[in-house]
Amino acid sequence: MTSIEKRYFELKYNHKINEFYKIDDLKKWPKGTAKSKYKRLDNFYCDELGITLIELEKVINDFKEYHHLYQKYFNEDRKEFFANPNRLIEWFNNQNNSCHYCDITQKELLKIVELRGGNMTLNNLQKRSKGSLEIEKLDSNKGYTFDNSVLACPFCNNAKSNLISDEDWKKYFSKPMKRYLLSLNKK
Repeated sequence: MTSIEKRYFELKYNHKINEFYKIDDLKKWPKGTAKSKYKRLDNFYCDELGITLIELEKVINDFKEYHHLYQKYFNEDRKEFFANPNRLIEWFNNQNNSCHYCDITQKELLKIVELRGGNMTLNNLQKRSKGSLEIEKLDSNKGYTFDNSVLACPFCNNAKSNLISDEDWKKYFSKPMKRYLLSLNKK
């Protein structure tokens, strides 16, 4: 990353500068100062990075894939996992957009949600997922690291939980789960 990209990353993802009051907090300014100084957040970023709006658009575009993953999967437990944007994107792309356990794809999961009327659950109660693959720790006693994390479908992730090891899930349950999920797509 360039020095400008590093600073943008620090401001956008570490300091989470997405509202004017956060600029006031960062700069230790009186409340409302940033809003009166900058008419748009983009103006703050341009000023802080020493670049034009056109250059800022390029920086933002360079983080587009990372930003999508960040919005979808980031939480404080995964802060270190998200600390290196290029490594995160590489890890995600190596997951082949499918469940580590049963190999169902994101597209197939979304088809199940569609067939169930827009919800993953049978009782239409909102769950943590609306058909997205989830980041799962292989060993729940360890943190979110690139060696300990995989994408898992909500079915495998929920059923496996921290009750069944990665190896045992693959050995005993992944093939029946795949058959079950594929059968849902044929209904």
